[in-house]
Amino acid sequence: MTNHHIFEVSNGWIALAGREGVLTRSTLPQKTRDAAFALIEAGLDAGSIENHNNFDEVSSRLTRYFEGIKTDFSDIAIDLGKPGQFIMAVQNVARKIPYGTLVTYGELARMAGRAKAARAAGTAMAKNPVPVIVPCHRVVAAGGAIGGFGPGLEWKRTLLRLEGVDI
Repeated sequence: MTNHHIFEVSNGWIALAGREGVLTRSTLPQKTRDAAFALIEAGLDAGSIENHNNFDEVSSRLTRYFEGIKTDFSDIAIDLGKPGQFIMAVQNVARKIPYGTLVTYGELARMAGRAKAARAAGTAMAKNPVPVIVPCHRVVAAGGAIGGFGPGLEWKRTLLRLEGVDI
């Protein structure tokens, strides 16, 4: 059974979803509690209940992160579903990108074992169901261009500025 938790950080409401304390989805801050919930609602079981106990550590870290405090999420238990071997490899490698550090899609592909798969690495980042936890915002295009970001480039810039990176 899935559980969810919705909580407020300095710049909005975040929703988390998971099973047995393992995170499966998260949102970036939204303007309202309802807007955050709407982004995870489709992935919840019919009997899903709100349970903050399973997400205390994640919500505490995300709160600190959005206050501009250096925070590590690499040990948070996540379940990314069954996205395929390469996508899983890319997302696992991305989890190790340090706070305030940028890598290119090409570097990420190389770190995941397929040096010539920069576009596929970008696709893997686009399928990230747990932004910030898997820090896809730290991946940029070749030459330092900002690249893409599903929630919008302004969000990517905001997250990077929180980490002391101006792009």
